[in-house]
Amino acid sequence: MGVVMDFKEKHRHKQLDSERRALQDLSFTKIEEAVNNYFDRYLALVPAAGATGKEMCAEYALESFLLGSSMGKFGFYGEEKIEAFKRSKIEFYSLYDDLYDFWLFWNIDQESRDELQDACRKYLYYWWSEGFEASLKRWRLKLH
Repeated sequence: MGVVMDFKEKHRHKQLDSERRALQDLSFTKIEEAVNNYFDRYLALVPAAGATGKEMCAEYALESFLLGSSMGKFGFYGEEKIEAFKRSKIEFYSLYDDLYDFWLFWNIDQESRDELQDACRKYLYYWWSEGFEASLKRWRLKLH
């Protein structure tokens, strides 16, 4: 008799293994630099929440990186980066909306909101791209 497997559980284990491997390519120092590059202006507007803002940005960077990393296999099989991004657009924009709402919670003034939207989008896309490229590299080196 064969062993009965729960495919959802098996898929979840494979996903966790993949995420663990992806996180080996991620540097917290690099995340801190990116947070400072993209959100330094907004962190200064909410000095009491500076540490919280940095932590939240780091969490969103992590999520976006993992999302991009999960799309690397499509790049390996010949799909263009922008096409792979379109596959994850719903999840990406969900992250984007959450990050933007987080910053709006701190009462960012009306004039800064357009720039904030742009900063959030560019920040998350930067980390999505980093994850995608790191995963693509692992696939090419057969480390997946």
